[in-house]
Amino acid sequence: MISISLNNYQIPCKKMHSFMGSGTSELLEKGDNAFNTNNLNEALDLYNKALNLNPENTVINRKLAKVYHKLKEYKAAETNFKIYLQSNAKETEAWIELGETQRQMGAYKNAKESFETALKLEPDNDLAKRSIMETDNNILSCISPEKAYMEKQAYAQKNLNTAIKMVSRHFTPAFMKDIADVQIKFGQTASMMGTSNIAQYENAIKTITVSNAYIYAAPEVIAAYLVHEGVHAKDKDAYTSIREEQDAYKKAAEFWIKHSNGIQDPEMDYAAELYKQSPSKLSNRVEEIYILRDPEIAKTSPNHPPDKIFHLNKSKTKAANQPIKSYDTIA
Repeated sequence: MISISLNNYQIPCKKMHSFMGSGTSELLEKGDNAFNTNNLNEALDLYNKALNLNPENTVINRKLAKVYHKLKEYKAAETNFKIYLQSNAKETEAWIELGETQRQMGAYKNAKESFETALKLEPDNDLAKRSIMETDNNILSCISPEKAYMEKQAYAQKNLNTAIKMVSRHFTPAFMKDIADVQIKFGQTASMMGTSNIAQYENAIKTITVSNAYIYAAPEVIAAYLVHEGVHAKDKDAYTSIREEQDAYKKAAEFWIKHSNGIQDPEMDYAAELYKQSPSKLSNRVEEIYILRDPEIAKTSPNHPPDKIFHLNKSKTKAANQPIKSYDTIA
């Protein structure tokens, strides 16, 4: 499975702004679909054609920048992000995207300035805060790699311990007992279609791994993802399903609503907002995303049937009438 991200994974729009023209709209829709399925060269071609038709539409420059970033063509990405920001200077997320591109280029001073601009626009934006801390560690690593490594490791352990304590207070003692044998750590996570998991559960080794990219995240953010993965870990199996993902997102959203402490995190904020509108709205979005990511995903799994009286066939989910698919990694 791929990153537990609802907010950044976009369904191609059915309607675009009228000023774009039908040709541009169709190209952008196809380009978005290509980008979402990681057909990056196709997306690049379609976005460039759209830009040729509508060169004043800087939204297309941002789309191009994201493709170039994924292709690791960071200079081209930087150029297009800057074009977009010329007319969208108050777009916090775009400043962060520019900063991350510059950080990947090794232009740490410029990256920090971009992140600081984002933080001025949104002082509670956790991504901007942790990006600044990560960049400071990058700068230190240029001077003293060993010191930078030691400082980061110490921070990671302290931050993770704080997050685990938050999770322990949120879940019932019985729930925590069920996952007592699960190891929790920072590390490299699996990826699909070029996007790394934020967090994942590996049943074979009974381990929840949070991406190293979140070492400097607020403990509340880390805890929310641990809550999500805790739902997977409690099952002690290698199966997931639409229902299980829905349950995991609901638990994470409930945690975030109660314990975010005013911190802004794009993914958790989006999930929580949908949940507050109605739990079914969040569930519908989860189903939409996970079917798009994996058309073979089952509707139910052994410990996540649609209701208490549902009896699950061990080899098939009756709701989906298809074999249950096992996963090396559940995100």
